[in-house]
Amino acid sequence: MKVAIIGVGGVGRTLAQLLHAEAAIDSLLLIDKEENRVRFFTKMMGRVKVDASPLDLNAPSNLPRILRGSAVVVNTAPPTFNLAVMDACLLAGAHYIDVAASGPREPGALPGILEQLQRHDAFRAKGLRALLSMGLDPGMSNVLAREAADALDSIDAIRIRSGGTAQIPGYASNIFPLYSRETFLSDILSPPSAWSDGALREQEPLGDSEDFEFPPPVGVQRTFLVSHEEVKTLPRYLGKPIRRVDFKQAFNPELIQAVLSLKALGLLAEDRKISVGGMWVPFRRAFLQALPEASALVHPVAGAKALSVEAEGTAGGTRKVERRDIVMDHREAGRRAGITAVIYLTAAAVAIGTRLIGGPAFPGPGVYPPEALDPGVVLKEWGARSLPIARSTRSAPTPI
Repeated sequence: MKVAIIGVGGVGRTLAQLLHAEAAIDSLLLIDKEENRVRFFTKMMGRVKVDASPLDLNAPSNLPRILRGSAVVVNTAPPTFNLAVMDACLLAGAHYIDVAASGPREPGALPGILEQLQRHDAFRAKGLRALLSMGLDPGMSNVLAREAADALDSIDAIRIRSGGTAQIPGYASNIFPLYSRETFLSDILSPPSAWSDGALREQEPLGDSEDFEFPPPVGVQRTFLVSHEEVKTLPRYLGKPIRRVDFKQAFNPELIQAVLSLKALGLLAEDRKISVGGMWVPFRRAFLQALPEASALVHPVAGAKALSVEAEGTAGGTRKVERRDIVMDHREAGRRAGITAVIYLTAAAVAIGTRLIGGPAFPGPGVYPPEALDPGVVLKEWGARSLPIARSTRSAPTPI
């Protein structure tokens, strides 16, 4: 099977390493706007043939031709390109996977993942499959929510919490977004929504803060509401009513305050530029450069990534909370692939999606979020890769 990977940053290159070891893969095509980056990976040794094709997605007219002959296309480029790559897959006759979705293209428009789901009929008509936002969170968070929800007869709430720590030399805080810096800023600045009583309801950015207890070694962290894909899809695909779904992420409160202050001053607008070394550059870009670039960190990095999912409801007349946790030390991820746990777990999830997209674990042709997959099959693949997961059940109080 030939797999094309678009975007050879941290997730893309880690995915290439993982797929290089998959028996079902005999050819990889790496696509990135940086020609030197993709050419470097063609030197990977082994039975899997690795080709490279430089391409700037801002000018994607040649993409369908480049993708032709690929069975699966994995898009790890910025999610603003998702729709263009999906359309190229339709023309090329390839299955499609990505790891995250964008926000609305304009205020009041559909969130990116819901716009992508509108391609369902087009993919189904061509017998093609698309799996959206199949990373760690979103991605495995959806799968864990599905498994937990399946253990309940009725669901009051699904709570998804993302946290972690990282000790990085030169930085005072140990809570940093160890994923795309631009995606981090977009997550913070986009108004979040929560599913409540049958509808998506917009919330205040970074509102409803909560101290959440993650498993050791992460512990208690302050989490905030952020815009995320799971909230938009879980109520539509779990097959039973849900009163509330929300997603909260742990951030350093001082970093959050700094971002909100810069936004209030108008400094994070795309067209706000400052002079640096005689060149005018967007202040937004300069600010993001001050944050650590996860894919370029020198390892080992101390700390861990934690993802927790709770489904609260009733089973057999008893109120309970089904909880699922994924925790990985960055040093373990560094030992496996020279990368942080956030990127490694994201790449591992999309590698599983690549393996399953053509098989019976997938609902069939069309466009689907991760919770539409058979969670038992996904988690069996997860365990076969010696990836962490913990399950627990506790009683829940009866609502007053």
